Amino acid sequence: MKREMKATLFGASPRTRNMGVNALFASVTAGLVRRMPDLEMTVFDTLTGVREEDFRVDDQEPVAFRFIGFRIGRRVYRPENLRFMQLAAMAGAFGRAVNPGLKAIAESDVVLDVSGGDSFTDMYPDNRIDAVAGCKELVLDYGRPLLLLPQTYGPFNASMDRASRIVRRSVACFARDERSFANLKAMLGDEFDEDRHKCGVDMAFGLVARDPGPALDPGIRSWIDDGAPTIGFNPSGLIGNVPGVDREKYGFRSDYRATVIEFLTRILDETETRVLLVPHVMSPRGGSESDLDICEQLERSMTERFPGRVRVGSTNFDQCEVKWVISKMDWFCGTRMHATIAGLSTEVPTSTISYSDKALGVFETCGQGSEVFDPRALETEEIVEGLMDSYRRRNETRARLADSIPVVKGKAAEQMDDIASVVESLGAR
Repeated sequence: MKREMKATLFGASPRTRNMGVNALFASVTAGLVRRMPDLEMTVFDTLTGVREEDFRVDDQEPVAFRFIGFRIGRRVYRPENLRFMQLAAMAGAFGRAVNPGLKAIAESDVVLDVSGGDSFTDMYPDNRIDAVAGCKELVLDYGRPLLLLPQTYGPFNASMDRASRIVRRSVACFARDERSFANLKAMLGDEFDEDRHKCGVDMAFGLVARDPGPALDPGIRSWIDDGAPTIGFNPSGLIGNVPGVDREKYGFRSDYRATVIEFLTRILDETETRVLLVPHVMSPRGGSESDLDICEQLERSMTERFPGRVRVGSTNFDQCEVKWVISKMDWFCGTRMHATIAGLSTEVPTSTISYSDKALGVFETCGQGSEVFDPRALETEEIVEGLMDSYRRRNETRARLADSIPVVKGKAAEQMDDIASVVESLGAR
């Protein structure tokens, strides 16, 4: 009888408030379990304990997963704490017996890691790199095969040597665009192997778009159905909720919130289009990263002058349903990376106000590098005029996407075949 294979996933889980991370979870797991129906998957998430749950990852039946908590922090006595797991690993069989996360790693044929798509970097002003690199080192030090899924590598400052050691020890590494692939090759040096180190695309290009059905607000449904022009706009609460963050932490030349307000005012004043504000990170109101907060503030600021022409999308949809809503827009602009991938991958003319080099690589994958507007390099007037021009060119852009996106999605499917092949080869050992 064929032995059931076991895989463990770090770096993406379904119950986050970030639809980009949820999209990666759904894309990875749907891609693997539909190719390998007998694959048993354990997913590390940010909750606590061990849980068995079913999740709908595409438009087919829900899939069963085991979830185990993983986190860093001072509570090293918690079994999901990285430091606890590192200490348990030193205790051999006893450590596996007392720590369910370590036991899952030990029993896995392969450990997959996607780093949230773009978090394998030390550019973020927090200690995220310790968790992102730490889980990888735990797996490698424990002697289990680590497969790095398509993601962005870098930029790195103090962590370059640490990250380079990780990619060199991994069984295979995939980058999600050519720019990141160049970084990966530089990190590998003379250990680069074209059979193990590959350039691909973001996994969310393969994410299914699913109609939310009766859960969709009737007013938004009527906008989608009536054929009148509607654009989608995703503002980032991370950048726009706290004044000064854009300049102080991310080096913006232009004020993010002022840029967004000026663009929305112009597009509503100069065209007949309506605007659907689309949250993509669903943190509670009042949180510093809440997209809903900035969406509602923008709606209030526009309602008096443009009554009935601005709405806020739902925060109760999953990643597939949000993608479906975005797919129905006539044009889309987002700051959250995976919100824009939802637009690009469904052939919606899409641009981005981006504060990271990661966006340029992904947009270039689709032949859309000119649709990236970087507030670290451009002033407000330049960004607004660029977005207005992008909207005017939307039909031309849609035609180009009709040619490029099937190629990108084909590459995403081939990439998933390659990943499944690596997993199967490790299970055959």
